[in-house]
Amino acid sequence: MLRFPWQGSRDMQGVLLILYMLFVSGLIAVVGDRVGYRIGKKRLTWFNLRPRHTAILVAVITGVSISALTLGTLLLLNRSLSEALFSYTNQIARARQELQALNRQKAWLETENAALRAERDRLRLDLDRFRSQQSAAQTRLSEVQDQLAAALQARQEAEAKLAATQEQLAQVQPKLEQAQVELAAVKKEVESAQQTIVTLKSQKQTLQLDRDQLERSLKAAQAALNQLETQKNQLEGEIAQLSQLAVRLRRGELAILAGEVLATGVVQTPAGAKPETVRQQFEQLLAQAEQRALALGSQPIPPLENAILIRREDADRALKKLQEAGSWAVRILSLTNRLKGEPVPVVVQIYPNQRLFAKGSVLAQGVIQPGLSESEIQQRLLELLNEANQRSQEKGLLADPITGTVGEFSQVKFLEVVQQLRQSTTPLDVKLVADADIYTAGPLRVSFLMAQASSQYGSAPAQLRGRREG
Repeated sequence: MLRFPWQGSRDMQGVLLILYMLFVSGLIAVVGDRVGYRIGKKRLTWFNLRPRHTAILVAVITGVSISALTLGTLLLLNRSLSEALFSYTNQIARARQELQALNRQKAWLETENAALRAERDRLRLDLDRFRSQQSAAQTRLSEVQDQLAAALQARQEAEAKLAATQEQLAQVQPKLEQAQVELAAVKKEVESAQQTIVTLKSQKQTLQLDRDQLERSLKAAQAALNQLETQKNQLEGEIAQLSQLAVRLRRGELAILAGEVLATGVVQTPAGAKPETVRQQFEQLLAQAEQRALALGSQPIPPLENAILIRREDADRALKKLQEAGSWAVRILSLTNRLKGEPVPVVVQIYPNQRLFAKGSVLAQGVIQPGLSESEIQQRLLELLNEANQRSQEKGLLADPITGTVGEFSQVKFLEVVQQLRQSTTPLDVKLVADADIYTAGPLRVSFLMAQASSQYGSAPAQLRGRREG
């Protein structure tokens, strides 16, 4: 970088540099103006331009020269400015990297500082624990020293007693030898007696084990005998009942099967509905079940007036459930098989009556090729009906507990659909669609829609219809 003799301080250097640039810019502007004026006056032309346009071009070149000379002078006189101008991006990136490195180092130092603080706290706890242990050890040491002094004193007393005992032992030594001989004889007798006792104890334990095992076997046999006696009585009662039922079945007196639906309906309970309104709807369903039971051959037993029997707590529970706001699907089913002339106990089933399928929903779909026999077409249509039946049950449609189905299909219309499919000479796309919105309570109403099948299974609106109603 060029240096001037007056460069004593950076502030003065900057001020003089600015004055110098202003002076040079003004000088170049004056020179450019004079050159443009003379060129305009002489009416010179460059590049086949008009004199006026030539003067404008000279003025432009002069302005560009001023900017270039100003910038060049700044870069020439101040190397830090040139470095900042050409390496600004690199310096910013390097500064960011350094900042990130400093941040990472800061985070690491903070982590280390936290770890050191935790270690310091732990060492303080260890120091406190060590001090407490040291205090306890000192206390224990004092106690041990006291015990040691007492033991030394006791040892001295014992040594004195030992000396006296040794004198007495010397006096009784002959007697002791004689007693040892007698003791050896007695030991032999005792060992013989102990062996006899061990043998007797083992025999006693064996006998006790045999007795316990026999007692357990006797108890188990008695329990099994009692259980068999109870099962025998139960089986005899069941055989008697089954015999009576078989006789009545031979006579054709079975009227109602277990799980048979006697009544079904929907109870609508708007918000704020009166309990009397809900009770009336429920009693209507009970009346339907009563009429159905009477029609099937069930009869009330005097003094009862109804052919159906429902427990009061079940009825109260059902009414309490139906009084909640919403739409409820209600079914009344028989609990057991009943013969003609017998009342039938019933149970109430309540389900939220939700919309399962919207009108026009496709429940099953398939393509039937031409040339199939009538039995093959019937089998394919039955598969579609079974698929719709299974899908509707999976969605929550109430099925008949005995047959497991959700409806019936007209045999006449079914045969009409079969004949229409037999007469077709092109593949037909057969869909089983819902005729109306289908809810949990049913019934299931569907139709067969048929159209010519395309490669993407697209079809036009069908003209051939069948209907399944449940």
